[in-house]
Amino acid sequence: MSRDSGEGARRRPGMGLAARFTLGLGLVAVAVAGAATFLLLQGMNGLQSDLVEEAHRSMADETAWMDANGVTAPSGIGVLESVGPRGNRVQAGNATVETAQGLVPTRVFRVPAAAPAGSQPTTLYAPQDLGRKASQRVLLLVVLVTAGLALITVVVGAWMARRIAAPLNDMVEDVLAISRGRLDRSIRGDDAVGEVGRLATAMDRLVADLLEGQETERALVASQAEAESLRVLRRNLRPMKVAAPAGWSLATRLVEAGGAGSGDFSDALRDEKGRLTLVVGAPAAEGMPGALLMAMTRAYLRGAVLAGAEPAAACDTANTALNRDLSRGLYCAAMVLQADPASGRAQLVSTGHQTPAIRFDAAAGQWKKLQPNGIALGFDEGPVFRKALETLHLEMLPGDALFLASPAVARAVSRSGKELGEGGLAQLAKIAAESGFDAMETKLRAFLGEAPPADMAFALLQRSA
Repeated sequence: MSRDSGEGARRRPGMGLAARFTLGLGLVAVAVAGAATFLLLQGMNGLQSDLVEEAHRSMADETAWMDANGVTAPSGIGVLESVGPRGNRVQAGNATVETAQGLVPTRVFRVPAAAPAGSQPTTLYAPQDLGRKASQRVLLLVVLVTAGLALITVVVGAWMARRIAAPLNDMVEDVLAISRGRLDRSIRGDDAVGEVGRLATAMDRLVADLLEGQETERALVASQAEAESLRVLRRNLRPMKVAAPAGWSLATRLVEAGGAGSGDFSDALRDEKGRLTLVVGAPAAEGMPGALLMAMTRAYLRGAVLAGAEPAAACDTANTALNRDLSRGLYCAAMVLQADPASGRAQLVSTGHQTPAIRFDAAAGQWKKLQPNGIALGFDEGPVFRKALETLHLEMLPGDALFLASPAVARAVSRSGKELGEGGLAQLAKIAAESGFDAMETKLRAFLGEAPPADMAFALLQRSA
């Protein structure tokens, strides 16, 4: 039973549990009482006929016995006089009469003498306990009918109670099963009605909410653990501390995302020939996969650069290794800048990096965008990558600067929905070159209004005027 279908079934309208129980028991009681009344009346009618017939036989038998034993009619009786159906006065009372068997208590019925004059009264006898026997029989009939009524009511009430308690017992079993770890168990309640049905619905929803809460909590814990692992990984993979020669300065900055992050990175290197290299990269994955891809790309590029390779050759080496190691669909974009402080010459390479580099031309007093061609690292085995890769050769004169940023910067959106874009990127480059990365980060965070949704990497190379 799915939770949704079960919930819809249990929410069908109907009377409450108390109303159903009261109405059902009341209807049963009325039906049983009606049947009992009918049976009692039928029994009373039959008993009445039997008692009348038995009274007649007992009176005849008692009178015949008295006459046979020479009864002496009593001279007086406790008189209870009434008028019979034919208009005769009938006297009735208890008396003790003398017979050949001795004194015998009896019930005497006497009709006083009427015309003709001198005639003897008519005397009949009946046993004194005849009425008591009749009362006992009536009482027995009433007791039997009443006991049957009570028994039927109790049986029906017990049956109804079991019907009501059955869904509750099922619910208890389901709750116990869930408490033992059977989290896929649903709260049964298809046969429940009224308050029990609503209780089953509420408990089923409670279990569903608890399970959802557990899943959410597990996902949150996993996300927090992943975010912490990425933060630790980023801290341990800081750019190399490079001492720039006189007349030059370089700096990197990583503005971390509020969550797990995207794995964007920046790096600063200086090889044995004294050349300065800055790298800004952005892996095509987030979370832990992105962080691992970042670490691999950074390691391959660093190894090639420190071995003396120029940017294009270093990117070719990294591309070959990543294409060999990564599964399809994983790649990394990067912008690599290398400058020779002795000559002032620089090379700029982009491997699918969508955000342009920003150059400040001091002689012209202008900020310019630089976007060399190239495809992402790891996307191709090598031939297409080498053919597409373009190297821009620059000469950095005193006062010039080159600013690199990861793609997440240009895509950043403020709370009002405004995108930073390449225009905003150029403003950040100017602030970084004139006031430093701290001022730039303050401006960026003021624009965002909150922690960035993705990691944002920056690098800046300047030649003093």
